[in-house]
Amino acid sequence: MLDAVALEQRGIPTVTFVTAPFEPAARAVARAQGLPDLPLVVIPHDYLVEDDAEVAARLRPVLEALCAGIVAP
Repeated sequence: MLDAVALEQRGIPTVTFVTAPFEPAARAVARAQGLPDLPLVVIPHDYLVEDDAEVAARLRPVLEALCAGIVAP
C-alpha cells in the first residue's frame, strides 16, 4: 500500500490488488496517507485451495476493474 501511495503522490498511476479480507485495511491505510480514492482491485477471496481453472474463472470479472484503473485519469 505504501508503495502505491508513494507512486501516486509522484504522479505515477497505480492499481493495487487486495483480497477481500484485506480491503478494509487497505482502504484505511490509503485514507491515512491522504489518498482515500486510491484505486484498488478487490479479489473476491483468498485463493489458497482452488486450482488454476477456478482461480481464472473468479478473476475474469476483476479484469474490467483492472483495465479501468489503469486507463483512468
